[in-house]
Parts: sequence; structure tokens; C-alpha cells
Amino acid sequence: MKQYALLVLLTGVLSTTSQGQQALTREPPLVSPEIHDNHSVTFRLKAPTATTATISGNWMRSEGFARPSATMQKGVDGIWSYTTDVLSPEFYTYSFSVDGLRAIDPNNAHVIRDVANVSNALLIDGEFANLYKVNDVPHGSVSRRWYNSPGNDKSRRITIYTPSGYEMGKETYPVLYLMHGIGGDEEAWMGLGRASQI
Repeated sequence: MKQYALLVLLTGVLSTTSQGQQALTREPPLVSPEIHDNHSVTFRLKAPTATTATISGNWMRSEGFARPSATMQKGVDGIWSYTTDVLSPEFYTYSFSVDGLRAIDPNNAHVIRDVANVSNALLIDGEFANLYKVNDVPHGSVSRRWYNSPGNDKSRRITIYTPSGYEMGKETYPVLYLMHGIGGDEEAWMGLGRASQI
């Protein structure tokens, strides 16, 4: 009888715990970014208590060294939004600033890190930008390694892409070295440059 009572108690605890994982609200998911048929894009951010929100993206024209940004409009539901002009096919990055604090878009899982900067990314289809997509072709492997750099007298990181079938093959391949620019690191060509997709 004690074992039965313990089983009933555990079942009650487990069912209560599993219910705790359910969504607390029935709000529809927030779509951001929303790429329209004409290639304009609407960004949305729920921040009901914020007093200011701006968006900064690499499609915006910079003026000097200042990071370009645009003001987002706050709706009565506490959702801030901004719609771009029509954008050309390209791979774009962006981030938000909420009350002066930089933030990524919590509704966009596509995140790119460029050294200390973290931004969201989106792709406008068409023309050469289709090369940046994950196309239905054989893909290789991306690995990350540490190596000793005598010229710098320290260990450094490197990102290596090998073509499809390389690990099982016996043939030799030419090597292409892609060096990042100032401000970049060993992730630049994989994240921002989309080297493994191309």
C-alpha cells in the first residue's frame, strides 16, 4: 500500500512539473523579420515598458564613423516595428537598441558573431545572394582547431572547411587561405562570409 501511495504521489508531482513547461499565454508568435514579396522587411520587438527603440542594419547608409540607425514605432500592444524600403538581394545583419542598450532580435534564431559584436542575420533571395543559401548540393565539414603560431609566439584558433568526401578520400586538394580583415576573427568567413554555403 505504501508503494502504491508513493507511486500516486510521484505521478502527481511529474504531471504538475510537465504542466509547468507549457506556454503561459496564448499570444500568437511574433514574426520578425518578416520578408515581404517586394523585398521590404518588417522587424518587430516586444518591449512594452521601453521608451525608445531603434534598429541598425548594414543596408543603411553610414555617415562617417557613426553607426546608422532608424527609429522604431511603438504600437498600443507594446510592440515596436520598423519596415525598410525595398532591399536588393543580399545577406544582411542587424541589431536593436532598446533604451540605449544593444539587443538582438529574440524572434530570429539566425545570429552572427563578429568578434565582440553579435547581430541577427537575414537573407533576401535572388541573383548572386542565392549562393549564400543552403543549397541542395554535397556539403563538406567545418572544424575548429588550435595551432601554434611561432610568428606570434602564441596559440591561435583556425576554422577549416574540407569538401564533401574529404575525410574518406585519399586524393590531395589545393588549399585556399581566407584571411579576415581588421576587426574580424577566425569565424568571419564562416559566419559573415558564408564560405561553407558558397
